[in-house]
Amino acid sequence: MTRRRKSVWDRLEERLIFKPTTRTPRKKKLSPTEIVTFNYTATLADSMWLRRRARRKPC
Repeated sequence: MTRRRKSVWDRLEERLIFKPTTRTPRKKKLSPTEIVTFNYTATLADSMWLRRRARRKPC
């Protein structure tokens, strides 16, 4: 009986040089209502107006 030659892939797998990754399910996309956001721009606008008010020349 002849011995089967190992393919390159078989040798790589055997020595764990290259370990195939497991398939992972796709990440579920969130709908816009489920996304948690912070009112980031409101804080920036408030600080801008406070800076302008502080630097305003008194009448």
